[in-house]
Amino acid sequence: MKTEEEKLKEKLAQSNEHIMKCILNYLKDTEAIREKMEQLNIDTDNIPENLPLIKASKEQLTAYMVAIDFLKSNSREFFNLKDIRKQVLSHVDYKMPADAYFIARIQEINPLIKKVRHGCYQYIKHN
Repeated sequence: MKTEEEKLKEKLAQSNEHIMKCILNYLKDTEAIREKMEQLNIDTDNIPENLPLIKASKEQLTAYMVAIDFLKSNSREFFNLKDIRKQVLSHVDYKMPADAYFIARIQEINPLIKKVRHGCYQYIKHN
């Protein structure tokens, strides 16, 4: 039986992931609209590139989501950072930051991703 704390942590992780997916969808949609406008020779000079609140690039957000989805889809296993990095780079062209920084951002987004031993991480969903 899940405790209230576990339920809240899981809900927070789901909420964070949902927000990231919404931002990614927004970035993809605006990119497609801009491409269509350019094809139609519509001036886009006075239109800001992105919402000012979005500081992360599409590639960065995609990298985080790929890593999180990879860990979640293999929740019975743990992976070292090399495996996670390889998975991310196979899906997105993104210059990865330092391992410690990258994994810290992933754990901020989804606190259910835990360090299980030195350099190894696992998505641990409480039952």
